[in-house]
Amino acid sequence: MRMKKILAVALSVAMVFSLAACGKKDEGKNPAEGENITATVAPTAPAEDESDDKAEAGVITPDFVAGTAGEKLWNDFLATVKGNPDLAPVDVANLLSLNPVIQFMAGGMEVEPGYLAGFSEEISGFESGAMYGPMMGSIAFAGYIFELADGADVNAFINTLKSKADPRWNICVSADYTQVGAYENTVYFLMYPAEMDNAAPEGGEGAGDVVDATVIYPDVAENTWGESLWEAFETTMNDNPSATAVDAAFMVSMHESIPEEAMFGSAEIMPGLLAGFNNYEVTGFKSGAMFGPMMGSVAFIGYVFELEEGADVNAFMTNLTDNADPRWNICVEADQTVVGAYNNMVFFLMCPNSAQGE
Repeated sequence: MRMKKILAVALSVAMVFSLAACGKKDEGKNPAEGENITATVAPTAPAEDESDDKAEAGVITPDFVAGTAGEKLWNDFLATVKGNPDLAPVDVANLLSLNPVIQFMAGGMEVEPGYLAGFSEEISGFESGAMYGPMMGSIAFAGYIFELADGADVNAFINTLKSKADPRWNICVSADYTQVGAYENTVYFLMYPAEMDNAAPEGGEGAGDVVDATVIYPDVAENTWGESLWEAFETTMNDNPSATAVDAAFMVSMHESIPEEAMFGSAEIMPGLLAGFNNYEVTGFKSGAMFGPMMGSVAFIGYVFELEEGADVNAFMTNLTDNADPRWNICVEADQTVVGAYNNMVFFLMCPNSAQGE
C-alpha cells in the first residue's frame, strides 16, 4: 500500500467542527488530575475479544462495552491501520468518518500540536495527527489519530491524553465515554455520547447495507481497470450508504488497482465546465467530486455526482455519455468510458483499459 493524499481542500477548510461550537467552559471546571473521566455510564460487560487483543504485540486496547459504537470504531481503526500501514492519520480519520455507526455528517482534518478540542491543556509529542467529528451541530464527539515517532513512549503519550481529556470541553453537551488505545506507534483517541450506541447499526460485517438499493450497472468490459473501480464504488456505497460524493471519490482513489507510483486524490467540484467533456457544462447535481492523478499526463478522469432525490438519473447519465470526450487531454486518449449509478449517486469514469504499470 502507499500514502494517499486527499485534494478535497474544500472539505477540510470549510469544515467547522461542532467540537467547540458552544465554546469552552471555565478552566476551573476541568476535571481534577487523576479524576476518572473514562465514562459517566458504567460499562456492563467487557468486549469478548479484549483479552486476545491485549495479548497481541503492538496493540493497546481501550476499555469499551461489547456491541457499542466505541467497539465498532476501535475495530475499524485496528483493521484499517493493520491493513494499510502507510496511511497518514488524516486518511485513517476520513475512513473512520465513513463508519455507519456515525450517523451525522463527519469528516477528518489534519491537526498540529497545541490546544485541541476535547482537551484541557495543550497536546504535543506527536509527529502528525488528525481529528474527525461532526461538521455541524453540537455533538459530544471528538476522535483523533496521532502518529508518534519510532521509539516514542506510547504508554506515556496515552496517559497524557487520558489526564488532559475533558468530556465537557463543549459546554452544551458532555461525552459519556473516553477511549484511548494504540497500534504500534499510532494512537487512537475517542470521546462520544452514549446515545450513539442506541443508533449504532446492529449486527457485524455488512451492517448498514442497503439491501434494496437501485443500481444501474455500467456496460464495462471484464478484467479492466474500469470494472475494478466501478466495483470499488459499488462496494463503498454498499458499506456506507450515507457516504457523500467526496467520501466515495476518496475511497475509489485509494483502490488497490491504482499503481504504487501513481499519486491519486479527490476534490470537491461545482456545476460548470469539467475536464473530460466537450464544451458541455455539467449541471443538475447537488454535490460532486472528481478523482484522478495529481500529476502527469494520464487519460484518466473520474467523477461521483450526487443528484437530488427523485431526479432523473438515466437522463443525467445519458447527458454525461453523449458529451464525454475521451481525448479531452490532447496528449493521451481514454480507452473506456464507464457510467453507472447507485440510487441517486452517479459514477463516471474515463480511463485506460489497464492501470499504468500493469
